[in-house]
This record gives sequence, C-alpha cells and structure tokens, in this order.
Amino acid sequence: MPFFMTSLKFGLAITTLASPALTQDNFKPIKLAGTVVAANKTGLSYEAQGCIKSISQDALTLGKVTAGQILVELDDRAADLAIRLAKARISDLDAAVYERDFAITVAKANLSRVKEEQDFVDREFERTKILFQRGLVNETTLEAAERRKLDATFSVDRTHEVLESTKTSRSRARIALDIGQLELEARKLDLDALTVSSPFNGVLLNFDPNIGNCVSQGALAAEIYIPDEKNVETFIFVDQLVNIESTGVIIGNPVNVSRINGIICLGIFSGVDTEANLETQNVKTTIKLDSSCAKSMFLNEAVEIETLPANN
Repeated sequence: MPFFMTSLKFGLAITTLASPALTQDNFKPIKLAGTVVAANKTGLSYEAQGCIKSISQDALTLGKVTAGQILVELDDRAADLAIRLAKARISDLDAAVYERDFAITVAKANLSRVKEEQDFVDREFERTKILFQRGLVNETTLEAAERRKLDATFSVDRTHEVLESTKTSRSRARIALDIGQLELEARKLDLDALTVSSPFNGVLLNFDPNIGNCVSQGALAAEIYIPDEKNVETFIFVDQLVNIESTGVIIGNPVNVSRINGIICLGIFSGVDTEANLETQNVKTTIKLDSSCAKSMFLNEAVEIETLPANN
C-alpha cells in the first residue's frame, strides 16, 4: 500500500478519536431527586435591644413585603429623649458660638479705640519732646508723656491678646458645636436602629414577633428571600461525575425539573461541590430554576430532575 494512503487513513483515525464525545447518540440522561430552596436567603436582625411596641400586620399575615416596609418597631421613648437632649445641647452650643462671635466684635472695637488712643498719645509725646528740646517743659513732663505712651502701647498689646484668645475660644466653641451635631446624628441612628425594615421585595420566613417581647441586639427577627430566585439542590454519586459528558452534569447544561403535579420547569446546573460525602460518596449539586417557573414553586418542594444534552 502506498505510503500516502497509509498516512491518510491514520489521519482520519486521529480525527475520529478527537471528535466531541457529547452527542445525542451516546448521551445517557440520569434522573435525580431534589429539593427546592431559596437562592438568596437573607437574615434580618435587630440592630438594638428593646421591647417590641408595634408589628406590621400585613407582613405577619401575608408574609409578603415590599422594599422599605417597616416590619417591627421597638420602644423608642429613651431614644427620642436622647434626641431631644442632643438638640437642646446643640442650641446651647450654638448660643456659645454666638457669644464668642460677639466677643470678637467687641475685642475688635476695643482694639480700634486703643489704637486711636495710642496714636493720640504718640503725637502728644512728640510735641512734648519738641517742647522739652526747646526748654519749654521740664524733664518730669517729658517722662510723664513717655509713661502715657508706654501705657498706650501695653494697652494695644493686651487688646491684641484678648482678641486672639477670643478667636481661639470661638474655634473651640465651633468644634464643640460640630461634636454636638455628630452626637445628634448618632442619636438619630440609634432611633433608626429601633425599626426592622425590609431591604427588598420578598417573602418572609420565621417571622413571629409578639408585642411586648423584649429582644437583644443581633437577635434574628426574620428571614427574607426573593420568590423569583430559587434553586434545586440534589446529590450526585461520584461515579456519575466521572464521565460528565455522557451524563450532562456540567455547569451551564440544561435540565428538566418535574413537579408532583406534572409541570416541567427548565433549569441549568449552576454549581457542583468539590467535596464528596465520606460515607455516601455523594456530591452536592445546585440547579438554578427559570424565574418564570420558580415563582410558583414552594420551598422544600420535592422535585425530579432529568439531565439534558447541551445541544438540546
């Protein structure tokens, strides 16, 4: 046989072996049992300790809530009193700032007056000095004029010091006012922490508060999930994951999820754990349900799963 014919047959054999294994002919679907679970379940906790004073009856009876809806309110009398005290403190600090501003105005006016007096004394000293040089006044008169000049200079210096001290006091008063405003914001946050609100539209779980019950900070108030976002959890034997191309257990591959009433929903593999159970040799697998079908399904509902080929 010619060499080129042998090479051609060998090349065709390699091409056949390298072709994809996942085809409709060699695909072997598997059936699994699974349970419907919430895809994103979020816990709602009490942010402060206190006693329950009101509960949303709609949330309690219907279990469905909207974003921002208040679910539980704790007794807010102490927090409200703290806010009122913080506001009164701010008013007092604001008045202190006004007093410092007025003190600065007074100090500036005093400085202007003592400078005018200093200018007058300086001119008087210069005239007395000339008169002394001409022999019209004695040395005692000159010394008295010089003393008044020094007193005027010292008065200007002291007034400058008072002005700077008043400015410093005003800065401290403004800092105290800023701190008071921050304390007010903190008290408002304390008041907000006395309410438990829904972070988004969803369905509540384990929501059973009672008026008058006292709760601690961090205690679980309820759980919430989005009804359109549900998964199915199932377990697959390790030997079924050895040849994933033939069984279709690949992330992104589609599956049929059958309910007890015969309705079939579409889903896709969204996660396969990397650790097997030591005793059962099962691996946990997650299937994301189509949102149009997930909304009508119940949590903990038992379903049957059938894998599909990727090109189905």
